Amino acid sequence: MPTTTGRPATEIADFIGGFVAAEGTFVARPWDGQFAFAVALGATDRESVEMLHRFFRCGRVTWRERRQAHFDDEVTFVVRKLRDLVEVVVPFMDEHLHGSYKRQQYLAWRAELLEYWEHGVRRRRPCTVEGCRVIQRAKGLCRHHYYERFGR
Repeated sequence: MPTTTGRPATEIADFIGGFVAAEGTFVARPWDGQFAFAVALGATDRESVEMLHRFFRCGRVTWRERRQAHFDDEVTFVVRKLRDLVEVVVPFMDEHLHGSYKRQQYLAWRAELLEYWEHGVRRRRPCTVEGCRVIQRAKGLCRHHYYERFGR
């Protein structure tokens, strides 16, 4: 599948996998539900960061002024939304982040993320009454079925 650059999509994906191996960061703080995938570069490399944003179609690009006079300004691509991490970043990294120390870091991060996704996230579930798709309010029931069963 050619892309707008004329290179096959797998070539670009492999390039990004290598780029992440060199510059990527995986942040896991499961005790407060904070997970992130980020690539931070000097502001002169803004195009590379924006390319990541276009490629993944999630996350955001931020810009930060230099922390010290001899530093460069910093531009960062970061994905924090759990659903994007689980449904976009993890499948990509599973396929394109090849054997390296960064892969080992990723696998540890992935394990914590997926554990949190399966067991730590509070999700709003539908009513337990068969056929009702309204979100639960109390005792597994939507407001209508709760009042029907327990009165007001």
